Order: sequence, then C-alpha cells, then structure tokens
Amino acid sequence: MRRLNRVQDVVEEFGDDAEDSFLAMCARAPENSLRRGVSPYDLTMFNTPQLERLVVELEELREEEKVTVVRRVIEESHEAIRRSGYLLFIGD
Repeated sequence: MRRLNRVQDVVEEFGDDAEDSFLAMCARAPENSLRRGVSPYDLTMFNTPQLERLVVELEELREEEKVTVVRRVIEESHEAIRRSGYLLFIGD
C-alpha cells in the first residue's frame, strides 16, 4: 500500500500483515462497500472523496476487526485526505 501526494509521488509505503488481514477484510465486505473494490490482483487507487467513504467504513468496523494494519490504513487515509492525496493498493 502506498500513500501518494497530489502529484502521485510516493510519500509513504506499508504492507499488509502476515495474515493478509486487510485484504481478507476487504474480501468479506458487503458487495456495495468501497472496501470490496480493493483488487487482490491489480492496482486500486482511491482519491479524497473515496478515502472519506473508506474511512467511515473502516471506523464502523467492530473493534476486534480493527487490527494494526486496518488502523494504519485509517491513519494514512486521514493524512492523504488532509493533503489532497491518494491511497494506492497494490495487488499481486
């Protein structure tokens, strides 16, 4: 996963945990959720309005689902929103 600035330069890079918790959580998400759109095989990039929706979805998760990587995605999403940036998810 990468946080990009407004000209799409990489500002921060981080990965899922050993259990691929974030990717698994996205795969279990409801059909109409933004999380469900994160591709495990391709690039998925969210802009500011999409990140605002993603943050709401992630913050609404049960506490036990907010593992470290999910909290990191929330944190990086907030930072991208503040700076009019993007969050890029890189599938295999």
